[in-house]
Amino acid sequence: MKPSTRFAKKTWRKVPKRNSVELKLPNKIGYTRCAICKEIISSSKRSLVKDKTGPAKSTIRANRPYGGYLCANCLKDRIIKQTKALSTEK
Repeated sequence: MKPSTRFAKKTWRKVPKRNSVELKLPNKIGYTRCAICKEIISSSKRSLVKDKTGPAKSTIRANRPYGGYLCANCLKDRIIKQTKALSTEK
């Protein structure tokens, strides 16, 4: 048995004309976090694992470079550092 199913949250439901049945609840996908500062990215959404056809990609993460990977503050700092490095090279 996989650990993901073994340690899943469980509830008991009474099925009509049968005994109670144990149901395993789907795990939730955690919020996406920034790769640099590990803060939760505010533009990202989370969904259940069972939702294979979830919301569109454009609603899950920001439509910009490194959207859903870096937060806005870290992206801004990185862009500023790179532009300063390029200007000092020339």
